[in-house]
Amino acid sequence: MVTDPLHIFFHPRGVAVLGASANPTKLSYGVLHNLVTHDYPGHVYPVNPKGGEMFGLRVYPSIAEVPDPVDLAVIVLSAGQTVEALTECGERGIRAAVLIASGFGELGASGREREEQLRAVARRYGIRFIGPNCVGVIDTYAPIDTTFVRTMPMQGSIGFVSHSGAVCGGTMDWANAVGVGFSRIISLGNQADLDVADALESLAADAHTRVVAAYIEGLPDGRRFVEAARRLTAHKPLVVLKAGRTPSGTRAVASHTGALAGAEQAFLAACRRAGAIPVENLEELVDASIALAYRQPPAGPRMAILTNAGGPAAVGADAIDRQGLRLADLSPATQERLRAACPPGAMVGNPVDMLGGPHLEHYTAAMEVLLKAPEVDGLMVVFVPQAIMPPHDVAVTVGRAAETSPRPVVCCISGGGGIRAAARTLHAHSVPHYLTPARAALGLGTLWRWGQVRARPADEPEPLSGADPQRAARLLEAAQVAGLSALDAQAGAELAATYGLSVPPSGLAASAEQAAALAERIGYPVALKRVAPGLVHKADVGGVALGLADAAALRAAFERLVGPGEHGLVQRMAPAGLEVIVGAQRDPQFGPLVMFGLGGIFVEVLRDVAFRLAPLSEREAREMVAETAAGRLLAGVRGQPPGDTVAVVDALRRVGQMMSDLPAIAEIDLNPLIVGPSGAGAWAVDVRVVL
Repeated sequence: MVTDPLHIFFHPRGVAVLGASANPTKLSYGVLHNLVTHDYPGHVYPVNPKGGEMFGLRVYPSIAEVPDPVDLAVIVLSAGQTVEALTECGERGIRAAVLIASGFGELGASGREREEQLRAVARRYGIRFIGPNCVGVIDTYAPIDTTFVRTMPMQGSIGFVSHSGAVCGGTMDWANAVGVGFSRIISLGNQADLDVADALESLAADAHTRVVAAYIEGLPDGRRFVEAARRLTAHKPLVVLKAGRTPSGTRAVASHTGALAGAEQAFLAACRRAGAIPVENLEELVDASIALAYRQPPAGPRMAILTNAGGPAAVGADAIDRQGLRLADLSPATQERLRAACPPGAMVGNPVDMLGGPHLEHYTAAMEVLLKAPEVDGLMVVFVPQAIMPPHDVAVTVGRAAETSPRPVVCCISGGGGIRAAARTLHAHSVPHYLTPARAALGLGTLWRWGQVRARPADEPEPLSGADPQRAARLLEAAQVAGLSALDAQAGAELAATYGLSVPPSGLAASAEQAAALAERIGYPVALKRVAPGLVHKADVGGVALGLADAAALRAAFERLVGPGEHGLVQRMAPAGLEVIVGAQRDPQFGPLVMFGLGGIFVEVLRDVAFRLAPLSEREAREMVAETAAGRLLAGVRGQPPGDTVAVVDALRRVGQMMSDLPAIAEIDLNPLIVGPSGAGAWAVDVRVVL
C-alpha cells in the first residue's frame, strides 16, 4: 500500500491558526473562515495574543495554551515572526505546519537565509512544513480547507499541485463556474521543505484522485521528481506545466550537445522518462486534466466529428491531425445509418455536418450511430448556438448519449456567458466541455497520449558489457590533475574505447615525420586533424584533412594545418557511411541528458535532434533514433541500404552509461559517428569531452 507523506495535512484531529484575525481584510481571517464554514470535522483553535472569541471559538493567546488534539498549525504571520512561531509549534509538539507568509527565498539572499532558519527549526523538532509563500491545502473529501482563497472546489477526481497560489485560486474559481471538481489542492509556495515530489507521492496514495495536474516553477531535485512521477503514472495520469523552460540568456558551450540542450529539452526528456504529459500553458493544463478525469483513452486514433457548423468542424479536423490523430473513414453502412438519423441534406462523410437546423433527437440518433461504428475510436461534438435550440438542451442530449459509451466523447459549445450552464451540464455527465474545436482536439489528443504511456513497458536500462569505468575514471582524474578543462582528441578517443565504443586507430604527432611514422603503423589512408588549445570545432577553421593516401600527402597536410607548438591527430580513415551525432550533457536539474541526430557540420543548423535522460534502455535509444531525420535515413530511403541502427543504439546506451558512471564529464560529443550499412558497425571519429 502506498504511504501518503502528507496524510496529517489532510486529516489532522485539530488545526491551530496562528495569527488569527477578526478583520475580514486579513488573510488569516480567510483561513479561519474557510476552516469553520467548509465543514472541517476536527477542532479549530484560533491563536492571537489578544485572546477573545472568533466565529464562536475561543481564541488562545499562545500556541502553548492550545489544548489537545492539535496536529497541524497554519501560520499566518509576517516573515519575521514565522520562524519564532514555528519554533513554538515544535516546542508544543506539533509536527506539521503550513506557512502562508511571503518574504523568503523569493526575495533573494536575505530571504534564503530566513528559509534556512525554518529548515533548521524543522530539523530540530521533526516538523514537516508546506511553504512558505503558499496558500495552503484543500481536501474536498476530508473535508479540510486551510487556504484563504474565495471558493471551495466541488468534489471531483483531479488532484492539483501548484507552486503558485494565484494559479490555485484562479483555477478553483474557473472550476466552480463550469462544474469541475477536485480531490485535493496542494499549494507548495517556495517548497523549502516538502516539495513537488512529496505532493505527487501524496496524490498517488489518495483514493479520490484519478488524475494529477501540476504547475511547476522549480525543482530542487529533478531526479527525485522523475522517480515520484514514474511511480504515480504507473496508475494515474500526470499533466505538467513547467514555467521557465525557455531561458532568454545563453551560455558559452564547447559541444554541439551543450548548444542544443537546455531547460526545455531536459524537461521534456524528464517527462518522457516519468510518463508525464507536458503542456504549454494554463489553458492546456485544465483542458487536458478534465479530459483525463472524465473519459478513457481511445482504442485507436480514428476520430469522428458531429456538428451543425462546417467551418468550426473544419478547424477541428485540422486540430485532430495536429494531435497525432486522424479523421475516421466512415464505411458505406455507417453513412447509410447516418442518413436515416440526420436531417435531410446532411453531409454524412466525416465531419458529419447536420447543417443549421438539427433537432435534439438528431444529435441523439447520430451519436448512437457514430459511437457504435467499428471504424470510430472517439467523437468530437461541435455545436454553434442558434435561435431554435438552447446550448443547455444540446448539452443535456450530448451528455446522456455519451455517458454510457466507453469511447471518449468531447464537446465544443462556443459562445459567451450563457455557455457556463451547458458546460456544467456536460461535466455532470462526464463529458469534457471546450470553447473551441482546437481545445476539444487537445482533449482527445491527451487521452490518446495517456493510452500510449499506459501501454509502454516499464523497462529499465539493461547492463552493458565491454565497459571499464575504473580505467575511464583514472584517465579523467589524470586530466583534472593536469588542470585540463577538456580532453584532447586522442584522450577523448581513448576514453570512448574504455566504454566499448568503436574508434579508428589514432595517435598524436608533434612533427610531420612523427605523423608519417604513425600512419605507417596504423595504415593508410588517414585523416589529419589539428589539435590546439581552445580549438574545439576543427572543421570551422580548416583544421581537418581527409583521405591522405601516402606519406607525401600527409607531410604536406601537416605543414599546412599544424602550427608551431601544436599537434596533429593522425587517424585511420573510417569506412564511408552516414554521419550522425551522439552526445550528452549534464543538466543541473535532471542530470545527464543524451542527444541523437544528424551529425557533421550542420547539426546546430538543422536542430533535428532527440533527447533522453541517461542511462538509456534499449527501447528508449531506439525511440530516439526513430524520432529524427537521421533515423529515417538509417532505415533506408530511395533505394539506399539501411544503416546499422543496432550499432547506433549501442553507442547511445554506452554514452548514456558513461555519463551516469563518470560525474567528471560535463559534456561529450561523438560528432560524427559514422554509421556503416547494417551489420558493419559505427565509428566515433571525433570525440570531444568537456570536464
